[in-house]
Amino acid sequence: MRSIMPTARRSLLCLALVWLNAGAQEPTAPASAPSAGSITVTGISPERFNPTHGTVFLELSGAYFSADPRDVAIFVNESQLPISDLVVTRRIVAASYVMQAGVNTVSFRAWDAAGKTLNGEIRVWAGDLDISAQLTDSLNQPMEGGSIVATLADEPGVTATVIAADGSALIPNLPVERVVLQARHPSGLSASMTVPALQRRVTLVLR
Repeated sequence: MRSIMPTARRSLLCLALVWLNAGAQEPTAPASAPSAGSITVTGISPERFNPTHGTVFLELSGAYFSADPRDVAIFVNESQLPISDLVVTRRIVAASYVMQAGVNTVSFRAWDAAGKTLNGEIRVWAGDLDISAQLTDSLNQPMEGGSIVATLADEPGVTATVIAADGSALIPNLPVERVVLQARHPSGLSASMTVPALQRRVTLVLR
């Protein structure tokens, strides 16, 4: 009769190895609780046309940032900004950024001074084009003192307002997209048009 001892020994050995491996695992750290503080992002906005490079600020209220800059991570389209580009104080983090022209996602992860987490994300449009707009009357004479509202055609929540004090104005930080221009004058005259940002120069005839 064939002995079953080798099989039994192998089973016991496997059980022992499983037990040893389970005991060797590092304990899972408990997730940090969310901070009682709240962060306001300034320097960029989801409601306007933003420059492709500049400085973004995280302003913290209700808590303090950790003194260690390694406890703050800011990402632009999943690429983390270098720590050398951050300036961290107890209430404000300033970060130099570069974004692509078009739509971008800016997110952050941080720990406050109590070791609690702060997270957030915003979606912003950026660009490096500008449109020079002229306001004239029907006789092609400049119309001073009007205003122009520029709106992203495919995302109307993104706007910029400029004043054409001398009848002209520059609309900056536009992506390569269609832009709706609406001009108004204190006299009650108005004009509108939709143009690609690549057009660069436009004339709005107020009627």
